[in-house]
Amino acid sequence: MSDDHPSSREHSPHRALHERPQDQRRPRQPAEDRYTFGDNDVAAHRLRLLAAVFEPSSAALLRRCVGLGARRAVDLGCGPGWSTRLLHALIGPAHTVGLDASAEHVARAEADAPPGIEYRVRDVRRLELADEASRPDFLYCRFLLTHLRDPEQVLAGWAEAAAEHATLVIEETASMASDHPAFARYYQLVEDLQKHYGQRLRIGADLAAPPAGSGWTANLSTVRRLRLPARRMARLHHLNLLTWGDDPHARAAFDRDELEDLTRRLGAVAEGREAAPPVVSEMRQLVLAKA
Repeated sequence: MSDDHPSSREHSPHRALHERPQDQRRPRQPAEDRYTFGDNDVAAHRLRLLAAVFEPSSAALLRRCVGLGARRAVDLGCGPGWSTRLLHALIGPAHTVGLDASAEHVARAEADAPPGIEYRVRDVRRLELADEASRPDFLYCRFLLTHLRDPEQVLAGWAEAAAEHATLVIEETASMASDHPAFARYYQLVEDLQKHYGQRLRIGADLAAPPAGSGWTANLSTVRRLRLPARRMARLHHLNLLTWGDDPHARAAFDRDELEDLTRRLGAVAEGREAAPPVVSEMRQLVLAKA
């Protein structure tokens, strides 16, 4: 899918995917953990918009943790650094590290890193620490566990690496819904794409409490209901669809004409040319303590 304006041909948003020729729909073996939505410039722009959409709810959660006296914070899956800067500004640790597997995202974050923040290219599933003094006492992740094949094991590894009495704050989608057919179909396709890679779109629904044996206990577990502006969400989804041309499974499994139609319709909502109701999102918010 290119950045050019997609085809204007009309198709139903519920067009069956089985219309794609069989040889083009051959299933691909899923790779190891991957960020499904890419790290090119379009993906980075999308993450900037996403940070703005969810900053109010994330900031409200982080402010509840201000009194914990964190000294060493880590932002797991920091992307281009928007969440890292928010974390550092609100929690106020002496030092904050943003970790991400994408060298491209880390380079973008480093280009605008304020004092007290550094970024590193790391496998966020495994915290590699230089010494005991580098153990973080505050860990944060937003929309990260949804992209991991075995988040329960990852949580346990984070507990082993964290300092005693550390805090882990998690935000993950529990549900995402819209009555608009283009939005509804998009969410179905996202869920199918993530499922192929062993991921869970609505992993927040499974996280009412930390998994047994994870090394964490819950100080707070809540679901925050958000009504998100359709135009802003349509813009996020429109940008996401533009990155799917780089995904081998999306190219093989999804109908190209349908993706172009969804891109066109979501673009129309983003530009205000088509009306849509707010997107209703339920966000699981957790504040966990190291057991």
